[in-house]
Amino acid sequence: MEEPKKPGCSSSLVVSLLIITFPLVYFAFFQIDQLKAHFANWPDIKPGSGNLQKDANNVKDPFQRLMRGEQREQLKKTGFVFLSEKHSDSYVSRKEVRFDTNSSTVYIHSNQQLKKYRFQPYPLKDYKAKILNLVKPIEIQHGDMNPPACNFIHDDPAVIFSSGGFVGNIYHEINDVIIPLFITSRHFRSRVKFVVTDYHFWFIYKFRNVIDNLSNFEVIDASEATNGKVHCFPGAVVGLKSHGFLSLNKSDNPGGHSMSEFRDFLTSSYNFKIRDVSALIMGSNKPNLLLLSRKGTETRTILNQDEVVKMMEELGFRVIVSTMKMMRNMYDFVHIVRSCSVMVGVHGAGLTNELFLPDGAVTIQVVPLGLEWAAEYFYGEPAKGMGLHYLEYKIEPQESSLLDLYGPDHPVITDPKSIEDQGYKNFRAIYMDKQNVKINVERFRKTLVEAMSLLGQLN
Repeated sequence: MEEPKKPGCSSSLVVSLLIITFPLVYFAFFQIDQLKAHFANWPDIKPGSGNLQKDANNVKDPFQRLMRGEQREQLKKTGFVFLSEKHSDSYVSRKEVRFDTNSSTVYIHSNQQLKKYRFQPYPLKDYKAKILNLVKPIEIQHGDMNPPACNFIHDDPAVIFSSGGFVGNIYHEINDVIIPLFITSRHFRSRVKFVVTDYHFWFIYKFRNVIDNLSNFEVIDASEATNGKVHCFPGAVVGLKSHGFLSLNKSDNPGGHSMSEFRDFLTSSYNFKIRDVSALIMGSNKPNLLLLSRKGTETRTILNQDEVVKMMEELGFRVIVSTMKMMRNMYDFVHIVRSCSVMVGVHGAGLTNELFLPDGAVTIQVVPLGLEWAAEYFYGEPAKGMGLHYLEYKIEPQESSLLDLYGPDHPVITDPKSIEDQGYKNFRAIYMDKQNVKINVERFRKTLVEAMSLLGQLN
């Protein structure tokens, strides 16, 4: 066989090579520090290797940022940690994770004795009994075993969670899934894959703007409909981390995120143009007021809604009354919310939309009889942490439909605490499910005038 010819090296080729290589040499010697600085904040994961780079002293490691102290040391030592916290439980592995979607089993091999854990990847830790039949459990096997072969090998880590539970209710969709997903995955800087059990396409589609802003990859459907596949990842978080009801606690762990950061994240996810309510007020003579209507539901509706709307308009508001049809399109509806200076609603899940109000806007919660604690706990306190003004209108017995049902001397009217002491199920059946309100328009006017004052709209 004839020996291949070796290319010659002409003078023109030498000159060309010098022209090409000089910038590269210059960059290598003089620009490398700038390159390091540019990538300094990237997570310590090596794409394509299937293995995590260990960085024992650097909390830039996204897995370490989910924990502190002894747990971090344990992660460095064993590569596996169970995070049991006040509001949520989760499992974290920096070792290879194999997830068999057919058996809903996570395999994490090590030289330690095999241990098995049964776990529901949904963060409502205090409501385990309620989610028992709503979230499919996952089995985690950690230790010495023979894991199944991989059907898919991924170069990026995973966050495995459920979109079951109480989804279908906007409060729980955001409180139980979206905020915990942000807390758990934001610091991976989009280099993370979401594996969703109890998969609901409509939920993924509804929050596609948020999900796409957290991950560069398509969501992996881990439901039984996939007919069973084994996905292998260089590491994973199983379950989501929660800080409580509609809240983010920046001091929860090193590099934690705040509610302000989450609202900035929503601004980028939905491409909001307005950040502060002052921009709305400057651009309009009449501030927009969004009234969260519960017409069409059987409870906590405003029986004299038309009368209330008329009073709002007389005060100088441009009133937008939400409808169920309006709220079906998440993207369009949150932009309507963002255009409003004031949002008014009777206690209920719709008030979760206060997250999308501009900074400095006003949330007004109409508080039905007996629900004072819930109103403050679920929506009032969180609103104050969102940079919003928060006002309450607590109805009097005469404004509650319960007065006609039970009479003025019944404990339901005179002593709601005694009904609460009988158990939540009975309490909810009365105060949440049977109660409507007929607002005293003249008394409510004072609350709206206060809202106008907060917006600087009073003459």
